[in-house]
Amino acid sequence: MHILIVILLLGLLSTDEKTNLQPVPVDDLRYQLETFISEQDLSAADSTEVMSILHFEDFIGTDLDGNPVNFSQPEYDGYTPSEIIIFGYYAEWCPNCRQNLPAALRLYDSYKDKGLKFVLNFMYSDPDRVREYVKENNIPFPVIIGSEDREENPEIRLETTHYILRTVLDDYRRWGTPFYIIYVNDIPDTWFVVAGEFIEDEIDDFLANHLVNN
Repeated sequence: MHILIVILLLGLLSTDEKTNLQPVPVDDLRYQLETFISEQDLSAADSTEVMSILHFEDFIGTDLDGNPVNFSQPEYDGYTPSEIIIFGYYAEWCPNCRQNLPAALRLYDSYKDKGLKFVLNFMYSDPDRVREYVKENNIPFPVIIGSEDREENPEIRLETTHYILRTVLDDYRRWGTPFYIIYVNDIPDTWFVVAGEFIEDEIDDFLANHLVNN
């Protein structure tokens, strides 16, 4: 009897795969954003900003050195094509971001020559501290400053598209960093989302599977 119980427990443990990566159909996300707009009765300008989430406009702009960053919109200036893009929302004061960053750097180093692009948008952060953070950690990929320092405006999170995106995807953490979106050019109708720290082995397998021919 005891042996049978042990076998059953081992079976349960072996089938309980740890995973953070979740597919999100773009059509479902579009519907959720449109519902959010309707429920909040937003203005036309605010509605346009909310829907810009679908085009990754939070990750289009200039990096800390003033260079253009655009991996998602061919009709915008500075567009650079890629096979897979990892978009990450970070904050320089976030301990979870600091803990997950070494894994992000390792993955980028492994797959950058196979078509991977990586962009970090630092939210609720002081630009000078972000520059120190980037220098301290030798971050080699583009970094964008997203929103003003939370110390200057403690309610800034409620005013960002990052917050709206997390809300419609049921991520109810207070500040919500890190938060990753993986976009595969060959699968444009689905995003792959990690709300929180990603599991390095899982993302490694995902990238290897989708970049195997490059």
